[in-house]
Amino acid sequence: MATTWTFKIDWNKDGDFDDSNEDVSARVLQASWFLGFREPYQDVADNSVLTLVVRNNDRLFSPENSSGALYGLLLPFRAVRVESFDGTTTRIHWVGRIESIQPMVSANGQRTAQIVAAGVMHLYKAAETQLALQENKRTDEIIAELIKEVVIPPAGNQAWILGVEGSSNAGQSTYMSDVTTYSVLEQGKTSFTLTGDNWVRQGGFADAEKDTFDVYHAIADVVGAERGRFFLNREGKAIFWNRHHLLYDVAPTVTFSDDMMGMTYTYAGVNSLKNEVIVVCHPRTVSASSTEILWQLQDDVIVVEPGQTRKVYVKFQDEKASRIGGKDVTLTDVTFAYGSASYTINAKANGAELVFTNDGNGEPAVVQTAIVRGKKITTYNRIEAKAQDQTSMSFYGRRTMRLNLPGLSALEQAQYVADFELLRRKQPRGEVSSLALVSHGKSGGEYHAQQLALTIGSSIAISESQTGHNRRYFIIGEAHELAQGATLWKTTWHLESAPDPVIVGGTNINPFPWELNATDHSKLGESTYLTY
Repeated sequence: MATTWTFKIDWNKDGDFDDSNEDVSARVLQASWFLGFREPYQDVADNSVLTLVVRNNDRLFSPENSSGALYGLLLPFRAVRVESFDGTTTRIHWVGRIESIQPMVSANGQRTAQIVAAGVMHLYKAAETQLALQENKRTDEIIAELIKEVVIPPAGNQAWILGVEGSSNAGQSTYMSDVTTYSVLEQGKTSFTLTGDNWVRQGGFADAEKDTFDVYHAIADVVGAERGRFFLNREGKAIFWNRHHLLYDVAPTVTFSDDMMGMTYTYAGVNSLKNEVIVVCHPRTVSASSTEILWQLQDDVIVVEPGQTRKVYVKFQDEKASRIGGKDVTLTDVTFAYGSASYTINAKANGAELVFTNDGNGEPAVVQTAIVRGKKITTYNRIEAKAQDQTSMSFYGRRTMRLNLPGLSALEQAQYVADFELLRRKQPRGEVSSLALVSHGKSGGEYHAQQLALTIGSSIAISESQTGHNRRYFIIGEAHELAQGATLWKTTWHLESAPDPVIVGGTNINPFPWELNATDHSKLGESTYLTY
């Protein structure tokens, strides 16, 4: 049965993809898309990206063509969906939002347009986190709160957004949305005593403002400490896997034996062989008194006009002007140089939003003093946990991997991470990082069925005679290209080795995690090792 490909864009944002000109399949000349991870053991995935080259003879996709049927609708953040139907199953392959539309210029030129769409990772990077202090929360619980800080309309329907035309008619064109609408979060294995208080970068990230911490880097912090995975799946949903997800013995769906189009193989790669792992944790202290000064209004005033509300976000600092966290936070010592206003405080992990409301009779309120008090949460000297394999170091030289994990406050947890990473990296081994396949995009054949069905998390096996390599893998990323009228379909899977006993010189260099009473998984120290 032939495979039919469908490309749809929700131009009017009503969530159904069924309106005029929303099915652009007949106009697509070429399509390429990617989602997932490119590197093994990567904590947070790269953003999903889709590029469409579409026929634009009639200038339908020229945003400034006022006579076009889509004039006024060719805008960013319109949902895009890629689907296939093989005669039996309809599959979603990619969901995201338009980032740019670029028509090729000149009436005598190519007369095409390029539509680029992306997942939501860039929105996470654009949103500064102001999360409330999280105490004794699991990784998945913290991620859920972070996702709520970014307003993301789900792919299938409209999320309710206050004050946005067309997105605020609750129960009619839009719906109240919660985090489960656009995420699937496994229960985390790690619980954090305190989270959010030290999400500060005094120097800033290379791609972020100074003294800020965005949602993307916050998620990366807790996922990295968990040693889990965070990515966007084919439906555009945010997925969190705990650190055990890819450690189980999963039977491969298909075995590739010398018949793949291309394979990237490396033995003892620079980034894979590590025999010294250093994990930096960040212990914190919490002051006993809840009257410590976290912030105070000095050398300035806050003016609130009559009938207005003024919101001010303040960041907690110690006496040396270093950023700190706060707990049991209150707003005190508020005085006015003129007028009066009511006030409230909305405390966050390392800052607070102060809200002043002037209900006075025609006169401004001038706030002269205000102090935010609470318990200080201070990150003191960092502590390093270290795991080494002296035998590996003597044979292959010292190869160090360093992880800085602000989310970890306990040395014991940091040591678990160091031991865990050393175990899976200390011995040289051959690894396949990517596998390429080709089939007819419509007629099928070869591994067409696997290209359709297998995605991030699917298990495969590879047997290659030239290298002598024989190993099981998980797909961790997928890249696709449809060209030549969808008759040529190229797929590249990015791979990570699955736990599978591999004996080199009498040593098992790729062990399963130990499981109680599990067949072949309960021989501790032989075929399996303790994990955490």
